[in-house]
Amino acid sequence: MKTRLLGTLVLGVIVALPSTSGAQIILKGVVVVPGNPITSSDISWVDPGTERTYVTDRSNFGVDIIDAENNLFVGRVTGMVGVAGVSDGTHQNNGSGPNGVFVTNDGFLWAGDGDSKATVADVNPGSPSYLQIVAQIDTSNAECDDGTDGGHWCQRLDEGGFDPVDRIVMYANNGPLSPTQLCPTPANPNAHCPVDPYVTLIDANTYGVLGQIIFPGVTGIEQPLWHAGLGRFLLTVPGSLANNILPSVAVIDPTTCRSDGGCSVEQQIFLDCMALVGTTSQSVTGIAGAADRIIVSACGQGAPLPAVPSFPIILNPYTQAVVNIVTQVGGGDQVWFNPGDGHFYVTGTDLTGATGLQSLGAIDAQTGNWLQNITDVRGKNPSAFHENNEVFTVGQITAAIVANPALDDSVCTQFGWRGLGCIAIFGTEEPEDR
Repeated sequence: MKTRLLGTLVLGVIVALPSTSGAQIILKGVVVVPGNPITSSDISWVDPGTERTYVTDRSNFGVDIIDAENNLFVGRVTGMVGVAGVSDGTHQNNGSGPNGVFVTNDGFLWAGDGDSKATVADVNPGSPSYLQIVAQIDTSNAECDDGTDGGHWCQRLDEGGFDPVDRIVMYANNGPLSPTQLCPTPANPNAHCPVDPYVTLIDANTYGVLGQIIFPGVTGIEQPLWHAGLGRFLLTVPGSLANNILPSVAVIDPTTCRSDGGCSVEQQIFLDCMALVGTTSQSVTGIAGAADRIIVSACGQGAPLPAVPSFPIILNPYTQAVVNIVTQVGGGDQVWFNPGDGHFYVTGTDLTGATGLQSLGAIDAQTGNWLQNITDVRGKNPSAFHENNEVFTVGQITAAIVANPALDDSVCTQFGWRGLGCIAIFGTEEPEDR
């Protein structure tokens, strides 16, 4: 992997002032999906072309589809792995799925599935193959899969991104394991040792694998973001305390990737968490944005309490300068930019002192200033539809709540639903309507 240090990001002055004018965001309703309760979900995605929200639902072995204009469940792509068992080297227990999801501009859904596969389905409502899986692409490599019956250890395919110009897909293989080397722990004496994570680049037309990029020594790979202005993928890469590697945003030109080699990292933007927020964390997860602003979730803290998995950090992708660090709400696994209202959205702990509960946070994308927190207990992974500026989060519950719905404290209960999980819908309330 070829890398060049663009710079280590630090910030001298933090300014974050809440907005006191304009529309306020409120909880408007929830959608409850059929089938099993939502106890395992990952990324969601709003597609402007089909005007639908796509929610990964491992509890129901597929992707739930919500009409983003009318807030109705309209279908499900099924046939994915679901919740896998403990890894044992078989295809059946080689990671859960679906995980990262998006829809291409020709109406095909891509989902990072279990067993290190990218699953592709037709989600064009007018197509004769609507809701059918049309391809599954194997992204395993020899470092984590030796081809034997018990040798499949590349695990799930995680987050993905799409370059619509060159029609190239990028997916992260975030937690591959060695097929042969054991690293036993008290909890799992049969645990296999991790090997270097990698990304796989795929031709969206032919479904052929173009190549892979390996990231030595890091603890995972997270979210790719296609940035049209740069003509590059921006990929969040967690660091490693043990190997003294800072978390970073890798800059990748997908057109250099070929099956005979050539795939490489063009540049890396390193995040010095100690300088930025005073933590030793090497974490970085979600990324979103457009034009001259992006948001990344990074640099979490375990103490002092409350524990914060990450903070929303706003960057200028052209200058690599930090615009602001938001300290009023934590950042989650997925973050979202909504061009309709010009806001970034995150889910994380309310850090204002008002509630301390899981919340949906709204951030002005241009200034980087925090605007508002809205309580969203058990809500995660926001996405937004730009035409009506509604925001969707996944209200994921636990098996214990399913067994005893009286324990349900999720956002779903505000509309009378217990023990099922839901997709929460947030929208604006104009000042004159308060």
